[in-house]
Amino acid sequence: MAERVLMAGGGTAGHLFPCLAVAEELAELVPNVEVSYVGAVGRIDAGILADRQLPHDLIPALPLPYRMSPEAIAGFRALVQSTGLARRIISRLKPDVVFSTGGFVGAPVVLAARLARVPAVLHVSDVLPDRSNRMLARWAAAITVNSPAAAERLERDVIVTGHPIRREVAWAEREASRTELGVAPDQPLIAVTGGSQGARTLNYAVLEALPELLGELGARVVHLSGQLDYDDLKHKSQERVGEHEGYTLIDHTPNLGTLMAAADLVITRAGAASLAESCLHGAPMIVVPYPHAGGHQRLNAEPLEESGAAVLVDDADFTGERLLELARELLGDPERLAAMARAAAEAGNPQAASEVAAVLARVAGFAACPEGAEEVES
Repeated sequence: MAERVLMAGGGTAGHLFPCLAVAEELAELVPNVEVSYVGAVGRIDAGILADRQLPHDLIPALPLPYRMSPEAIAGFRALVQSTGLARRIISRLKPDVVFSTGGFVGAPVVLAARLARVPAVLHVSDVLPDRSNRMLARWAAAITVNSPAAAERLERDVIVTGHPIRREVAWAEREASRTELGVAPDQPLIAVTGGSQGARTLNYAVLEALPELLGELGARVVHLSGQLDYDDLKHKSQERVGEHEGYTLIDHTPNLGTLMAAADLVITRAGAASLAESCLHGAPMIVVPYPHAGGHQRLNAEPLEESGAAVLVDDADFTGERLLELARELLGDPERLAAMARAAAEAGNPQAASEVAAVLARVAGFAACPEGAEEVES
């Protein structure tokens, strides 16, 4: 009889991709495992799951705003409806364990697992656990976290694993990646990413500084803009620098590994996945945390600033002028850049996905808990 795992990481790519990473390692650990997914209707994860032809169900889950509003009422109704649908999915699939990375899709699935008496494992990516993970932590059979700092905010024991990253991202190699991107050996590569949805502050600061980045610094700039600003950036960048061979604008990519492995400097928001992928490839960072959502991104970034892996800039202060000032400073100081790269690499854990997979296997009765996963009492 096959072992079955149900993963709930929908709504955003940041919640789904750790599930895919853990599933890859679980397949190695438990060869006959069957993994199914739950995603959200009308969200990015629905397309990702369909494109990869992964078995999945979609539920009408919605974000649940903190303040009372029509959107909050709709979110609560969706939570109740989605929990009922998740119970039916669990009844049909009969998973041995449920894995959730939190968010508005994870909440109804873990609630349904609780009602069905199926053990659940939670993964907390951010230093500040989201509301879903905080609410569900009391019922989890085990909790894995990205960093020890998250343990302090959960009133129970956790296992520190780092952030799970897919193999296609983790296994990218620097020289092959630079060749694939057409970067000259002595040319600095600046990678810009604001996450799957993009980041307007980053996008327009890069646009403002672009002539000097390409001309004065001789950099190659690969700019992952997200879909929202792509058309406007394409038009305005052509006005500023024309069809410059040193500038590549893309709205999305299924694999950031090539870009992170090739980069000499990464300009990024402070989502857990973006930071973990940069660290895994030892990429120095300029980090501009998203200023809202409870300030959780700043908390993600502060340990990297303290270790010297990143320069942290407030969103309100990140202009084209500030970007250019930092790019000149960092790219003009190879020793500092090398120290930042070492600090970033030391903060990464390439075994995170396999360690989380082993925790899942242990809870489900498939295998033992991983060696090297550090249990922390909070």
